[in-house]
Amino acid sequence: MSNNLSKILPPEGNQATPERKTVQTLTADDCRWPFGDPLVGVFYFCGARRRDGSPYCDHHIREAFQAPKPRATVHRPQLT
Repeated sequence: MSNNLSKILPPEGNQATPERKTVQTLTADDCRWPFGDPLVGVFYFCGARRRDGSPYCDHHIREAFQAPKPRATVHRPQLT
């Protein structure tokens, strides 16, 4: 993980257990990670305690902000 991301991400190993909060039961301190599809039926939010400054709990911050994967280097011959 890059140094910049390690400063904002919580330690690994925290697993959120969704409390199945709806739009009506969601409070200001609840994680807003969505589950399901509101157009298909079952839809709820995680509802675990969110981290200050983020809409998500520690577990879902890790899901949302993943370190970028290294790009493959492409060899391009130089024109002379």
